[in-house]
Amino acid sequence: MCINDVAKIQRTVMENNVPTPTDISEEEALGRIVGEILSAGKTLSRKTLCFELLKKLDETEESSIKNHYAKIFKKLLSC
Repeated sequence: MCINDVAKIQRTVMENNVPTPTDISEEEALGRIVGEILSAGKTLSRKTLCFELLKKLDETEESSIKNHYAKIFKKLLSC
């Protein structure tokens, strides 16, 4: 199976079965962000994780979801 096929399958599963970020743990949310980065063909690094989290923080209107992503962002920077 080709890597692109795996990325398509992961993307389809994520699109069809997406609970809100506050319904899942911080680790699961971070894992989904990592999956999004990898399926987009980007290189995974702390920098790309930070950019994706900042993008999600900027796009999100709901304060509980913003707090969830902010906690993940703080943990990512504290390492």
